[in-house]
Amino acid sequence: MAPAGTTAAVLDVGSNSVLLLVARLEADGRLEVIDAGLETTRLGRNLATGGSLDPAACLRTRDAVVAFAARARAAGASRLWAFATGAARRASNGREFATETGALAGCPIEVLSGEREARLAYAAATSDRPRAGWVLVVDVGGSTTELTLGQGPRIEAVASLVLGALMADTEREETIDARLASAEVLRRARECGAPVVASGGTATALAAVDLGLDTYDAGRVHGHVLRTGQLRALAARAPALVGGVLDPGRAQILPVGARVLSRVASLVDAAEIRVSDRGVRHAYLVERLRAEGLHVSAEDPWG
Repeated sequence: MAPAGTTAAVLDVGSNSVLLLVARLEADGRLEVIDAGLETTRLGRNLATGGSLDPAACLRTRDAVVAFAARARAAGASRLWAFATGAARRASNGREFATETGALAGCPIEVLSGEREARLAYAAATSDRPRAGWVLVVDVGGSTTELTLGQGPRIEAVASLVLGALMADTEREETIDARLASAEVLRRARECGAPVVASGGTATALAAVDLGLDTYDAGRVHGHVLRTGQLRALAARAPALVGGVLDPGRAQILPVGARVLSRVASLVDAAEIRVSDRGVRHAYLVERLRAEGLHVSAEDPWG
């Protein structure tokens, strides 16, 4: 068993970006983030389900994964894990890409199922919430949106939809509504009056815009409340913040992501959305550390 003070890292190979999270496990079982990184690579751009990943996007993503793996080890990470989500899951060559990239980085990459991704998003976004009460967790990614309805630690319904911020901006409102209409989880969330918590790049970027941040501040973003009716107006302000709190890639796709998040909230009659800075990578790291027998606090390990 590794001692307290162990440093571990995880790489999140998403459809729009690659994320790095490096954390140190303290003696009390809590985790302190010591490094975080993001590189926009657009792995899921122009991807149809069952189609092939774009070769240029594969190269960008591979370079980012290898560089972040080296950065994690330089930060002292003795344990390094990685996973891939929507683009790798949907592409015909997604698993092959994950295997080859993981070999180059010296870190196997697990391709998550949509349900597993949704459950991890729920675990992360509710890690600091009371252990009772309904909540709908929404994670709008680049090529998929995960919806998870739960009550305390118990998950009641899950859906992973092919609907994300990398959709063409010309997608009509009816297309988004049609895909969301297939999600029984939204009907159930509306019936029980579940509040909405949103994680993922769309939600955190909208929070950063709403807060008027010059640079990203996880502490201020986490827990920030967005008004559903203001999401599209916030997304429209994104281009002015490029070079500051937003990179060009995120600013470009934010209007579509905001549209998806807005429709989800409207369909469950939620006037507001609470933002979680903690995403799938946070829950994945906790899960892997516990699987190795390390003590990670059950009470908000990131608090």
